[in-house]
Amino acid sequence: MPERKPDLDSLFGARLQGYHVIMNQPAIRAVLVLFLLLTVPAVGLHAADEPVEGQLARVVGLASTSPFLRERASMLLDGIGPRPAGTPNGLHAEELAAQTFRTAGVPLVFAEPVTVPMWQVHRATLTLVEPTEYEASAVALANAASTPPQGLLLEVIDGGQGTPEEIAALGDAVDNRAVLVRSGVPEGHRRLHRSATYETVARAGAAAFLHAPPDPASPARSGTVTLDGTPGPIPALGISGRVAAWLSRLLREGRSVRVRVTLLADRVPATAHNVVAEIPGRRPEEVILLGAHLDSWDLAQGAGDNGTGTLVLWQVARTLVEQGLRPLRTLRFVSFTGEELGLLGSRSYVERHREELGSIRAMVNLDMVGEPTGFGAMLQPGVLPLLGHLARRLAGFGLDPEPLDRAWLHSDHQPFLLAGVPVITLRSRLREEVRDACHSDRDTIDVLDPGRQQRAAAVVAALAWQLATVEELPTRSLEPAEVVRHLHDAGITVDGPVDRVPGGRRE
Repeated sequence: MPERKPDLDSLFGARLQGYHVIMNQPAIRAVLVLFLLLTVPAVGLHAADEPVEGQLARVVGLASTSPFLRERASMLLDGIGPRPAGTPNGLHAEELAAQTFRTAGVPLVFAEPVTVPMWQVHRATLTLVEPTEYEASAVALANAASTPPQGLLLEVIDGGQGTPEEIAALGDAVDNRAVLVRSGVPEGHRRLHRSATYETVARAGAAAFLHAPPDPASPARSGTVTLDGTPGPIPALGISGRVAAWLSRLLREGRSVRVRVTLLADRVPATAHNVVAEIPGRRPEEVILLGAHLDSWDLAQGAGDNGTGTLVLWQVARTLVEQGLRPLRTLRFVSFTGEELGLLGSRSYVERHREELGSIRAMVNLDMVGEPTGFGAMLQPGVLPLLGHLARRLAGFGLDPEPLDRAWLHSDHQPFLLAGVPVITLRSRLREEVRDACHSDRDTIDVLDPGRQQRAAAVVAALAWQLATVEELPTRSLEPAEVVRHLHDAGITVDGPVDRVPGGRRE
């Protein structure tokens, strides 16, 4: 089938293509927002004095019953499928995001360009050469170095779960070998991101990095080996738990194990976009920002990661327009690009809008969203009573009435948190099928239970409306040094790879 090339005129419309330029000019942006405040249809404004309970009930009802989420799920997941940042499919997904926000009735929709290193894989193979011959399935890990065209013939050594202690104990045996590492939580350690073990293995002198899930039944998974989009020093492949278990058994038996690692891939500069939509508030100088990354890996449809968060974001936008009341604070929705390659879209947003970050009273990130179970905040104890009160109001969803004050990194809230922006979280429970499919060729629409996302959308819509309308919102901007100090006290390293929250969404 011939490749479709995105039509940028239809992608954002001629008018919208210019917004990413003019919206960076504060004076023009202020005029546009004022214009929208004066011209947004005042549907339902007569209900502005309606009790909060009534407003929340209407929001929850609309979000729970609207077919918008399920319709868009088919369009995004079956209609587009894999959508890595910067690729034609990625641009088609951005087109759909813009069109979705416009269809939802959001008054202001625009795009902001983000330069990304588009990851193009030409060949990724792992061939067992000794003690027998076998061609194993393998997945290229993004931002890893390529091998020579003929590959690298290497002995394999088992690196356990890749902790610094395990790799150090191997000593010189790591030199010029392919090091096999399993994900998971080592005893006595916090969960390590694959980039942490990759960096440890590369620094120890390894020639290649083989990353596998701990369960033999789990498939090979993709992912990035650097957290900022920069290239890594050695090749890296994801392999299945079954193949990893085989190699480990051979090594435990004292057999010599040699493999040929081949990875031919390019990092091509490309332009992707954050797609931004706004419902102007009566206090436009105060903003509630909700975001979800739109990009996925190339193995499947990206249904769980992050079709779930994207669909919830879109449903919330639709709901908060449809319910007909103008919020006190501006509601801003962002479909971020480039999260999988290193939070590139959210990093770009924070840099582009650094002078305006103080206006963001709360950032809510939606990444792999399942059955809603409660709320949380990061370094914002003052807002916990408000969140607990809202959880009790939404008793029908079975939410935990005690919100958690817990910080973690490695998703699009990270650049905002490190810049001092208040971060509020939705806690949710993923289906086991979604967890198992993450970053693999199983991550398709078949693993979803859309009812969970529909209920999550209802809870997030209520949360967003509460944050946008409460007269006094008890969040506060933090100095970046204060954030780093708090994270350090919690055992989270900021200057390098950091640990995910316990029970986090993926390895």
